[in-house]
Amino acid sequence: MTNQSADIALRDGRAQARLGQPLRFSAPPRRRWAPCAALLVGFLGFFCAAPVCQAINQESPEVLALVDKGLAYLEKQTHDEVGGKCLIALAFHKRGLSDTHPKIQEALAACRNGLQEEKQKSYDYGKCLAIIFLTELDADGNSDLINKYTEMMREHQKDHGGFGYISSTTGDTSQTQYAALAYWELLNHGITPDATGAQKCLKWLLRTQDVKGPWGYQGVDPGNSSRIEQPDRPDLSMAAAGMSGTLILGNAVGLLKAGAAEQAIPSLVEEQLPEALKRQDVKEKKVATLPAGDVNPQQLLEAVKSGSAWFDKNFKINLDMYQCYYLYSIERFKSFQEYLEGGEHENEPWYVQGYELLKKTQATDGSWNDQTGQPCATAFACLFLLRSTQKSIAATLGEGTLVGGRGLPRDLSKVKLRGGKLVVELKQSEMDNLLGMLDESDGKSEALDELLDNPAALKITDVGPEQARRMQQIVKTGPAAARLVAVKALGKLRSLDYAPTLIFALTDPDKRVVREARDALRSVSRNFEGFGPPDNFDNAERDQAVQRWKDWYHSVRPDAPPLP
Repeated sequence: MTNQSADIALRDGRAQARLGQPLRFSAPPRRRWAPCAALLVGFLGFFCAAPVCQAINQESPEVLALVDKGLAYLEKQTHDEVGGKCLIALAFHKRGLSDTHPKIQEALAACRNGLQEEKQKSYDYGKCLAIIFLTELDADGNSDLINKYTEMMREHQKDHGGFGYISSTTGDTSQTQYAALAYWELLNHGITPDATGAQKCLKWLLRTQDVKGPWGYQGVDPGNSSRIEQPDRPDLSMAAAGMSGTLILGNAVGLLKAGAAEQAIPSLVEEQLPEALKRQDVKEKKVATLPAGDVNPQQLLEAVKSGSAWFDKNFKINLDMYQCYYLYSIERFKSFQEYLEGGEHENEPWYVQGYELLKKTQATDGSWNDQTGQPCATAFACLFLLRSTQKSIAATLGEGTLVGGRGLPRDLSKVKLRGGKLVVELKQSEMDNLLGMLDESDGKSEALDELLDNPAALKITDVGPEQARRMQQIVKTGPAAARLVAVKALGKLRSLDYAPTLIFALTDPDKRVVREARDALRSVSRNFEGFGPPDNFDNAERDQAVQRWKDWYHSVRPDAPPLP
């Protein structure tokens, strides 16, 4: 079977969402093809009959409110193990917070200092999460450390290809899904992983899929392509884990290609669509892949098709065990499914249902809980809400949005990969050009977006009185994106004259503006510890910080009029 055929079948075998088995940080006990006419009807029905509703996605204010409350809880928590610290740090990283954030630095220190301790762990979660975290943070700068964790991860791979406990001969689907993601992160951050290991891992997943479509926790390997019943809890959680691992590794070895399935929809469908709804030709993206070896493409397609069908038929969002772990597995599975199909979707039932469940179950202190414990469960919940895997795919491969959540520029020639992260190369903005951007009625422009993604392009040195007044007015009355850039610009001037405006910006409804104003005040005051507020502040912490900055300002300018 050709790779193109594989891509077509992937499209037709798409899963809808329900998932896999628990990630633990302490050793647990042992233990469509759819007809063309139907596709056309569904496609047109979306445009003609679907009710208008408010889209829910990772950028929705109500979603981010849950995330920020969860991160405020995590700022006061820690975890005993490297993997737990990395999981928590990933939640802050995916929220777009600075790499200097204490929780990110805590995880980085744990990765450096916990090598021997992690080597003694009988499971591979911590090793895989360290690889994922370190590659996303800075693959080049952390390459030596990443290689050490990669070597330790290999010790968990069995001869049959699955990953599991050191003392066990069986492969563990839950642990294998994290090894699969670690392989993919390495490959897509310029560190070539062991191709043979990736091939063996994928073949093990294909052999240990239950005859009905899901996967079991401890996979029973029949040793051939004849699938058998898996006795160890072939449930939604493990189905999600198996599907995500299969899609990830299928993509890594080049048999499942991103977007190609969408381009291969039978021409009959397009012939029946109105001209405005026909797709445009899309150039295939060049991405790094490993050799496929002797992985059977037909077997891979059958696994995707039957796994998707079983998942769709049995899906439910709430489970009795490992709820938040399950949600993150869903997000990982669905993100790779969307990527391979060539599109992203808002208001997907699995995401909306997950959001509604998390909204109902978040504790007053911001935490969630399941059998992984409150810190890990809360991190899993935040990663689900933020669409963590979708961000990883976009940031690594240059599609969709950057890790911070903002869009890529239309001119991709400006995008460069540095240290495993996408940056945008721009000419430094002059003051008149900047004010022109900020004066736009809705605060939206491609150039403004690029400045938000790459603040280094903003250079402000010579500002006249009229320009300064306009900038201060934008901080008070402009749209959110314009307010954010204006605060950045005033902060670069490092002048006490603008401190009152920056203190006012601490009261902004957009937390990004508040954090930027705080950092600008630290720069102006030359007090880099500053007076807060913390990254994930509540109203009381914000009010306290505002008062402390006011007191500071009056201490350095005692003759200044009182600040409102």
